[in-house]
Amino acid sequence: MMNLSSFLALLLVVTLVAGQFVNECANAPYNNVPNNSPAADPQAPEEFYVSFGTNVTSSDDPIVMKITRAWAPLGVDRFFQLIADKYYQNAAFFRVVPDFVIQFGIAASPDETKKWNTNIPDDPVLKSNKQWTLTYATAGPGTRTSQVFINLVDNAGLDDQGFAPFGEVVSGFDTVKGINNPTPGSSDGANQELYTKKGNEWILSKYPDVSIITCVEQVDQLQK
Repeated sequence: MMNLSSFLALLLVVTLVAGQFVNECANAPYNNVPNNSPAADPQAPEEFYVSFGTNVTSSDDPIVMKITRAWAPLGVDRFFQLIADKYYQNAAFFRVVPDFVIQFGIAASPDETKKWNTNIPDDPVLKSNKQWTLTYATAGPGTRTSQVFINLVDNAGLDDQGFAPFGEVVSGFDTVKGINNPTPGSSDGANQELYTKKGNEWILSKYPDVSIITCVEQVDQLQK
């Protein structure tokens, strides 16, 4: 497992390679939450807000998401643990499909991705995949881990495929719209296998203009 000094060294590499952003949360606690799998995750709050700062230059506004446990309890419980572990800090938006979804959830550190690469059971689909909802990406039934996507349009066709939304973007819409597409010629996004194995050092070298989550914070309520 990567220790703190190694992670901070990785952040330095990330900043030097990316060039266009400064890590806003370099001193935030990182990798201090255990993955209890195969035991269930601790129960998350019934409702909470998460703020993602980014390096999107077209907007200074963070992306704020409202997470609702009643929509998908198991998914929210895992997401809350990931947020507490700063899993998404410095993670890249590695897949952008215009008029469909924006996907993220491979960690900056390969060790952090590996730590949380354990499946959680599926939740029933209680909410539709409407525009701005947040949903886990899957490779089939029972394969949710850490990757999630933002629905850019109403994607109700995903409902019958088992994709259960668990939150929604409530602020920072222009920031979402400004996220750079690293692979405009392909809807597959960046190579997930290489990103998983090599982390941000690889993706920032391969796609220096990729958009990054620079800061992750849980906030008590929507900040005006």
